[in-house]
Amino acid sequence: MIFGHQDHFFSLVDSLSAIRLLSRIPLEGVPEGLLLSRALEALIEYQDLEQCSIFLLEGEVLRCAVGGGLNTFGRRDPEQPATEGASMLFSAGEGIMGLALESGQIQYCRNCKTDPRFKPFANTTLFYGDGSLISAPIVSDDEVLGVLNVSHHQPEFFQTWHQHFLMLFANFLGRLLHLHRLVNRLEERISSRTQALAQSLEESERLRARYQERSIMDELTGLYNRRYFFSEGEPMLARAVRYGHPLGLLLIDVDQLRGLNDKWGHLAGDQAICRIAETLQKEARTGDLLARLGDSEFALLLPHTLPDGLESMAGRIQAAVAELELRPQDEPVNLSVSIGMTTLCRQAEIRLVDQLDLLYRQAGYAVDRCKQVGRNRRLFYAAALEPALGPLPDE
Repeated sequence: MIFGHQDHFFSLVDSLSAIRLLSRIPLEGVPEGLLLSRALEALIEYQDLEQCSIFLLEGEVLRCAVGGGLNTFGRRDPEQPATEGASMLFSAGEGIMGLALESGQIQYCRNCKTDPRFKPFANTTLFYGDGSLISAPIVSDDEVLGVLNVSHHQPEFFQTWHQHFLMLFANFLGRLLHLHRLVNRLEERISSRTQALAQSLEESERLRARYQERSIMDELTGLYNRRYFFSEGEPMLARAVRYGHPLGLLLIDVDQLRGLNDKWGHLAGDQAICRIAETLQKEARTGDLLARLGDSEFALLLPHTLPDGLESMAGRIQAAVAELELRPQDEPVNLSVSIGMTTLCRQAEIRLVDQLDLLYRQAGYAVDRCKQVGRNRRLFYAAALEPALGPLPDE
């Protein structure tokens, strides 16, 4: 009698150890099949059970998810596709497992050979002869997720405490499985939303970059536009003033662009503008600021450049433009530009923020005089040009 109590005590300890091991199975980063396989390992390790398996509910049928032990339900790697187990299907009310699913209550088959409720498998090598079977529903919040099956080759093997323990184990496994699915759904949702957010941020960045590019770039030529020229030109001018470096400005205006548009159409005029823009890009140095300010007007701001350097640059630009070939409707067109030149002259009474605008106006006076005296000219700004031309038109 004492030995019987000791056996019962040790069985209770083993049962608690199995549940304790089950509670230590991690939920994050573990596939469901591996979770179930570890649950069976915990059951087998601490109980004198020969075979056990877990069938999960898929739709309206139970399908073998994982099995362990000798040969009753077969054993497979949870990471590998099922073979024999995939053919083991039970509907509600069908066999001992089906009854456990339908009723939500533990089912005990004392002798599988004589119990009419027992449904043998098509492959009889998986279960044959006498034996006993317990099917315990795996339940979470009154929802049956599957069935835990434990069998033994001896009839009438399982005792009452086995049934209580397996029901407790199955309920604990049900909660664990439910939490595992919630965690993984949450991780999938977080991953999906994180990916969607990353895509949205990437798209927003592309749109922002595109908008910023359009706000500072000239669409026709790809050069910087007027806004960018005046915003970036001011710090360049400020550095030149601070350190006493020379700085010059070339204002380049395409000659007779309106006549070209009127005669050959705006497509020909756009081609001329683009060809001249490419020429200016080739002639500009690293550190120079080149922009298209208007329909026919370009500006080139040159730091560290004395008047001789401006004159040389303007001459190269005019020579390169003269060599351009433009043949609308196969008729050659000669292109030329007029260039107004001016250099930084710091005046105490003029604020630094107005200095770039002053340079632009000075170069504009010089360009207008070039247009008056015949075009395809270059001319330095001189104060005498202003009274002769009168006030500048509004920008």
